[in-house]
Parts: sequence; C-alpha cells; structure tokens
Amino acid sequence: MKCFFFFLFFVTNLYASIETLRYKVSPGQYHSGGSLEATVTKVDNEKKIMEVQIKYDIIKRPLIPAPANLLKNTMTFELPLDFQDERGYLNLELDKTKDMGKVTVQYAGRVSLGKLSNAHHVKIRGKNGKYVCDIYYHPSLPELGWSKIGLWLNLALLSNYQMNADLVP
Repeated sequence: MKCFFFFLFFVTNLYASIETLRYKVSPGQYHSGGSLEATVTKVDNEKKIMEVQIKYDIIKRPLIPAPANLLKNTMTFELPLDFQDERGYLNLELDKTKDMGKVTVQYAGRVSLGKLSNAHHVKIRGKNGKYVCDIYYHPSLPELGWSKIGLWLNLALLSNYQMNADLVP
C-alpha cells in the first residue's frame, strides 16, 4: 500500500511540474506582435498520450480587416506521452511520421537555433487542414522543451498565414 501511495505521489508531482510556457509572437505581415502559450492540459497514461493546448492572441496591424476570433484562439491536440523528454523525438526521428488521430506528427530534421544546436524540428499537421504547427524541441529547455513555435493558419481570411513565437526567458 505504501508503494502505491509513493507511486501516486511521484506521478502526480511529475505531471504537476509541467506548467504553461509563454512565448512572444514576432511581428508579421498583418500583425505587429502578440502572445502565445503552450500548456499540457491532460495526461493519459493508459493511452500514452498528452493533450497540449496552444492559445494565441495576435495584435493586428491598423486597417487590417481580420475578425477578432481569428486573432485570438485556442487549439488542442494530442501528442505521444514520450514527448515529455527527448526519447519521443528520437523515436520520431527514426519513424519519420506518427498518426495521432486528429493530427499527423512529422519529423522535419535537426536545426540550430541560436545557442541551441541539434534542436528537433517537428511539424504537427491538423487533419482538418486548418493549421500546421512547427515546434522546435531542445532537451536543455524546461517543461515541454519547445524553444520556438510556428503556426501556419488556413482560415477564412487568413490563407496560409504564418506567425512565429519565441520562448520568453
């Protein structure tokens, strides 16, 4: 019985340590900046998945006729549970793609981002065709380990629109 409570305490604390990561959106063609947050909202040990929620709030440039619901939105998708550390990215590097139901996760190679060398570049493609999310994972970073997130939106007025966000130190 003590082992069970120890295990429960350990697992609860392991997943409780994952917090919200905050990002600053770089200026783009139709926006002057904004913010983005990535949070693990749910962990399912049986299915071996984690649910990640990305919220973005974009500040549009003056005279751009884009509705507010396109500029402030939340998207949620599932990723393999082993994406909590580098082993998931190493496995994906070997497998190249992974079907997660509503999204396809594709390995896009290793890149250098400033002082971070050998960061894993992964594309998360929504099967509804409304977005592609580029994430850049490096094991030296806290929590999810994503140093940069890029979003490609395919919505009503924003066809193939890109925004990039960097982790706020």
